[in-house]
Amino acid sequence: MVIGCFVLLVVLVFSLCGMDRAESKDPDYPTKSITLNLPFAAGGTTGAVVRPLTEAAGKSLGQQFVIVHKPGGGGILCAVTVMNSAPDGYTLGTVGAGMVFVAPFSEECPYKDLSGLSMIMNFGGYNYPVMVRGDSPWKTWKDFVDWARQNPKAAKVGITGGKMVTSQGLIFGQIEMREQVEFTYIPLKGSAETLSSILGGHTNLFGSSVDPGTMQYVKEGKLRILTYLAKEKIPGYENIPSTQDLYGFSLPNILGVVGPKGLPPSIQKKLEDAFTKAIKDPDFVNIMERMYMPIVYMDGAQMKKYTDETLAKVGGIMKVLKAEEMKKKQ
Repeated sequence: MVIGCFVLLVVLVFSLCGMDRAESKDPDYPTKSITLNLPFAAGGTTGAVVRPLTEAAGKSLGQQFVIVHKPGGGGILCAVTVMNSAPDGYTLGTVGAGMVFVAPFSEECPYKDLSGLSMIMNFGGYNYPVMVRGDSPWKTWKDFVDWARQNPKAAKVGITGGKMVTSQGLIFGQIEMREQVEFTYIPLKGSAETLSSILGGHTNLFGSSVDPGTMQYVKEGKLRILTYLAKEKIPGYENIPSTQDLYGFSLPNILGVVGPKGLPPSIQKKLEDAFTKAIKDPDFVNIMERMYMPIVYMDGAQMKKYTDETLAKVGGIMKVLKAEEMKKKQ
């Protein structure tokens, strides 16, 4: 009995020592630059706001961040790059709604949940105003929906990607079911192309995120906001109802920093603390305002809870939308 207890004690001590060694594998982290992968091409709004964020976080950590653009597959390439990296804190990524909540339900996506990622913190989101040209006859969202109901498939929605592969499509699909309308989706490559399409009259509904250039057209009266796909609203245009106000659902808005599964708690805490401090940096706050992007903060635990719960809800919605799409094809 005594010998058995002694053996158990020895095993426990060695186990604890092993945990200490694993946790202190890189006690001086970070000792070199950190790579942050972005799921978008260079020149976009996300890259513009991430640079001052990482500069501020880098000051706290004592190391620089290297930004690497990994566009492709609606963010899937970026997510997989992070998932397959070593859990040492030197390879991170940013995530948006599409790659987190919609991509897992695509047949081409290699991951079906978010278990391969460690949530570090959420720092923002996007504004998704649904807009028409300023010279159009539709003054409100109800005006547009009534017209679309009377003219099936005539409503051409300019959307980044396709209906079933983007977070915007997730909301438009629910609107179609609720309002008994049928939109025609025009898949485009990004906000710039979506903007050109509506201004040129090739589409009559703008279904993407905004940037300063797009908002300039709103201020000049060349574009008119009818509703918002997310809860967040643009300052000065808060009186316009969102889909949350109208229907009780809205786009799951997320923009955060993640690492691979298995990040040591001490490293994850250092990163979370550095980025949490960085979102208060004046340069970061100013550029978020200029880019019309809301600051939405969640720590790692809150972000994980939000993404897990939202992914489960989206799964149910996607099942219904896919069934509806099959009915239309029959």
